[in-house]
Amino acid sequence: MKIFFISILISFLSIASASSVIGFVQKVDGNVKVKSEGSLKKSKVKVGFEIQSGDMITTSKKGSVVLKLVDASVIVLDSSSNIYFKTPSDAEQTEGSVYYKITSRNAKHALKIKTPFAIIGIKGTTFIINAKEDASVMLEEGLIGIQSIKEEFKLYRKGMNEKFNNYQDKQNSGFKDFKDKSKKAAAEITKEFDLEAGNRVSFSDNDVNEKSFSSDDTAEFQRFKKMMEIK
Repeated sequence: MKIFFISILISFLSIASASSVIGFVQKVDGNVKVKSEGSLKKSKVKVGFEIQSGDMITTSKKGSVVLKLVDASVIVLDSSSNIYFKTPSDAEQTEGSVYYKITSRNAKHALKIKTPFAIIGIKGTTFIINAKEDASVMLEEGLIGIQSIKEEFKLYRKGMNEKFNNYQDKQNSGFKDFKDKSKKAAAEITKEFDLEAGNRVSFSDNDVNEKSFSSDDTAEFQRFKKMMEIK
C-alpha cells in the first residue's frame, strides 16, 4: 500500500511540474536574461530553457529571443524588451517591441497582455506591441480587444478620420478656412474597442489613433519573421 501511495504521489508531482511550464526558449541572439519568481538576480538564458509562471524575460540592447509556448504559440522579443509571465494566460510587457503569434484559444483560456497604456485581449492572432515612447499595436491577423487601464479612450477611428479629411478638403478648397485643416474628427469615447487585421493604433495618453498598415508596418512584421528563422 505504501509503495502504491508513493507511486501516485510521484505521478502527481510530475504532472504538477509539467503543467507549470509555459514554454521554452527556441532561439537566442545576444544577451538575454530571466528573473524567476522569488529570485533577486537575473540569470542568462540559453536555448531549451523552460519558462514557468513568475518568469520575466529581458533582452539587452543587442539581444533578441524567440519563445515557443506549449500550445505552439510564438513570442519574439526585440532588443531592450521584456515580458513577464504571471500565469499561462496572463502576461505583462512594459518595455520594447514584441511580436506575438498566438494560436487559437477559447474565451476561457484567452491570453491577456498588460502594457503601460492598455490591456490587450487575445483569442488567437498575430500582432506587434510597441511599448516604447511611440506606443502602438499593429494587427496582422485575427481580432484583438483593447481595454483602457484607467480613463476612457478618445478613439479616432480610421474611417471617421478619412471622412473628416475628405469633408475638410472640400471645405478648404481654394485655401478657404485653411486653419481648420488642423482639426480632428469627433472622437469615440470608450473604455474598450476591437482592432481588426490590417490596422494599427497609436497611443498618446488616452488619445488613440487608428490607421491602416503602412509599408513600414509590413516591413516590421517581415523583420520579426526573419528573426524567427532557425539556421
